[in-house]
Amino acid sequence: MTLRVGSLVFDTWQGLGVLARSFYDNGVVTDVMVVEHGRRPSNRDWYPNSLRISNLNAPYQVELMKGFCLTCDVMLFFETPFCWELLDYCRSRGVKTALMVMYECMPKVLPAQPDLFLCPSLLDLSYYPPAKPIIGDGIVIMGRKSIYISVPVDVQWRQRTRAEVFVHNAGHGGLKGRNGTKELLEAIPLVKSPAKFVIRSQDTAPWDEGIASRTKNCVVIGGTQRYESLYQDGDVFLFPEKFNGLSLPLQEARAAGMLVMSTVRFPMNTWLPGEPLIPRSSTRTNEVSPRCNSFEEAIVDPKDIAEKIDEWYGRDISAYSLQGKRWAEENSWAVLKPRYLEVLESLVRS
Repeated sequence: MTLRVGSLVFDTWQGLGVLARSFYDNGVVTDVMVVEHGRRPSNRDWYPNSLRISNLNAPYQVELMKGFCLTCDVMLFFETPFCWELLDYCRSRGVKTALMVMYECMPKVLPAQPDLFLCPSLLDLSYYPPAKPIIGDGIVIMGRKSIYISVPVDVQWRQRTRAEVFVHNAGHGGLKGRNGTKELLEAIPLVKSPAKFVIRSQDTAPWDEGIASRTKNCVVIGGTQRYESLYQDGDVFLFPEKFNGLSLPLQEARAAGMLVMSTVRFPMNTWLPGEPLIPRSSTRTNEVSPRCNSFEEAIVDPKDIAEKIDEWYGRDISAYSLQGKRWAEENSWAVLKPRYLEVLESLVRS
């Protein structure tokens, strides 16, 4: 019998949309209901025969979501169940729930608990650690279940040999400017080497393009680009990110064979080569909103970004590129899909 794994998903070119689609395309998620984003254009060809909802506050659409959940053995939610009451509803109807957590977007107090926390990074696991049993007076209380499984990567690898072209995919700028685009643009005029830069931004650039245009070696590309093209060109992925636990762009760039130049911070420094990482000048406590978890944000000095670029410009990065290939093979869908299915099947049986 095939396990039916449902999810509520965006169909947009952004982190959550791409993440959910990869789980669908690789056969972990089997059934989806699309939540229309409202601010981003939909890709209606992704899930052409799936149900769609647009207003999460409309009672009849909540009922549609509940009805969809009942068609599945387990619901796998990415970052948010959209409607938190679904967790208790599913539990009451015998449908298991798993939530892939993204620590900086989680409410300080969860309105409801899933049956399983899927932690895609060590940072998430530190927020939702496996609870030890509490034993006393003949009573054993098992805490919430959580498990760490990294997210599979699926990009084409290419051998890179020398650090000459530095690529920054800004996307939509990142939550709270976390992608470090502003700091990077301030750093580019400080670079002394003849490094070349490619900067992509999906939105009309919210930053001053004049900073980049004053540097003849910088190309700024606006609009949504083909996903498979983001890591084809260039040698170094330059991403002075301030906070994140999972960071798909860093994973994808490493798997594509690029040297990854990001910011020194946990948990990225546990799996990225340390020498190319940009030092942080300080940290501060930040929060996405008063309702969400607070988190540690790295503060990066543009001067340090420029110095790290100059330090690596022209260097042989062949070995780092090969390391990325091996890392991608260890974190591929071929390796990790059976693990996800094993965990979800075990959850349904429990």
